Amino acid sequence: MKISVIIPAFNEEKHIKACIKSAKNIEPFEIIVVDGSSTDKTKELAKEEGVFVIQSPKGRGIQMNIGASIANGDILLFLHADSVITNRVDIRDYIAMGYIGGFFRLRFNDSSISTKLVEFFANLRARMLSLPYGDQAIFIKNDLFKKIGGFKEYPFLEDIEFVRRLKKFGKLRYIQHNVIASSRRIQKGYPFSPILISMRNALIVLFFMLGVSPHTLLKFYR
Repeated sequence: MKISVIIPAFNEEKHIKACIKSAKNIEPFEIIVVDGSSTDKTKELAKEEGVFVIQSPKGRGIQMNIGASIANGDILLFLHADSVITNRVDIRDYIAMGYIGGFFRLRFNDSSISTKLVEFFANLRARMLSLPYGDQAIFIKNDLFKKIGGFKEYPFLEDIEFVRRLKKFGKLRYIQHNVIASSRRIQKGYPFSPILISMRNALIVLFFMLGVSPHTLLKFYR
């Protein structure tokens, strides 16, 4: 089985090279960077790593769908551009065991107590409810991705909606290998910001699951 890594990126010149290099830990057949019309050097730096780079409209769901549409792998792994996979791991083993896909254990590149608490509860949620977020490097069989129609092209929350549909077709495997994500979205410089922002995000997800539109919820996320 061949693996395609799809990296949606937008203005990630500080992270894109490390992300691409880390993706090689899963021995992919191909790495596809889908750039959402960056205004920095993301595209140029990605090309220096010898991967396939294409441009698309901005929007993570849109970018990941475009990347998947040209991917040749039997397994698709979606990796955020500000994240890195830290260990060598063969995700094909989990597909061979009968899982439809899986996700990694989340770590942040910040060691504060509040961030570590967010990590703990994020992994607990993902493992107990089989509900990972996109920053946990979700992977899935390519044929199933096509069958369920890929990601919804929402302004955000496309990962939550995708996983909820995906779980109807089989089990996802939580694998205890780290993906280290940037803490910039939760570490805002004021006391306990990771915890407070995580609580806000949990409420947003709850309202989304209750039927509130992502377009309505977006104003609370920004």
